[in-house]
Formats: sequence, C-alpha cells, structure tokens
Amino acid sequence: VLLLDMSWSMSWEGRFAAAKKVALAMESLIRSRYPRDYFAIVGFFTRAVELRLRDLPEASWNMGDPFTNLQDGLRLGAELLARHRSTNQHFIVITDGQPTAYFQKGRLFCEWPLSFGGISMRAAQETLKEVERVTRLGITINTFMLDDSPSLRAFVERMTRINHGRALYTRPDRLGEYLLVDYLSHKRKKV
Repeated sequence: VLLLDMSWSMSWEGRFAAAKKVALAMESLIRSRYPRDYFAIVGFFTRAVELRLRDLPEASWNMGDPFTNLQDGLRLGAELLARHRSTNQHFIVITDGQPTAYFQKGRLFCEWPLSFGGISMRAAQETLKEVERVTRLGITINTFMLDDSPSLRAFVERMTRINHGRALYTRPDRLGEYLLVDYLSHKRKKV
C-alpha cells in the first residue's frame, strides 16, 4: 500500500506533484510486472481516504484541509491489507514527515506544530502508537522523506527504529528514481 501525504505542506517545492507522479508510475509498474501483487493508494491529510487509480491524476492537496494525519493513513492501510492477506505486507510512505492531526478515543484532533519545521508532540505520540500497532501486524514501513528539517527527520527515524523498515531522504525531483529503484531491488531479493 502506498501512503501519499496530501497535506498543505506537500504543496511546497513541488513535493505533491512529484509524489503523485511516482504513485502513478508505481501502479503501472506493479500492474504490468507483478500483476498478482495487491496495490492500493491511501491519501492522508486531516483524514485518510483510499484513492482509486482513476481519481489519482486529479488528486490534489487541499488548502482547506491542511493537516497531516499519518496515524489515520497507517490505520486505513492496515485495514486494506487485512482484506488481502499476503506474506509480504508493507507500506511505502511518501511524506514530509510532519504529523499534525490524530485520532484519540474516536475524536479528531488537529494541532499546528510549535515552530516552522517542527511537529505536534501529541500527534507524533499517537502516530508512533499506530506504528507500533502495524509493526505487531507484521507490516513493514518504508518511508521516502521529502524534508530535511532535523525535528522531522528525528520523527521519521523514530518510526524506522520502531518498525525496522527503511527511511530514505530525498528531494522531490529525485523521488521517482529512489523509490522505483528501491522497490525493484527489494522485489528481486524476495522472488
């Protein structure tokens, strides 16, 4: 499952356009070379939604819905994977790593970070709880990070330590190169 950050901060520096282009390329690659593999796309902003392929070309970040709820993206991704059991379950997360929304006891909370390039501590804590949950389910999280702020990198590194997945730090113009090469190299190792 590809988790695509659709929050307002992804509009900066061409991040969302690059991420969307890579999502389309991934779908095409998997459909043509690995047609038996399950592939879904989850867009996450204030809430997470499943994106149908036909909707992806028109998908956009929404200034009126600017928050980042990676926690809900992970939850929805796990729900989709539960319907399609396989031995190799993983998420590919494309994000700038800035959680600003989360659910707690069924209630949605949205919080701006305390500083530019920072994170909401409560959103980070709740997201990391969801990382722990999906890790227990056997889902690996590979994160492609599009920001180099020290606090955002630290958050993604905590996710990676909990989940034992990988984090790759890149720029929007290099995202496709990194993601597709990484996917194919790991696919070859498992075949």
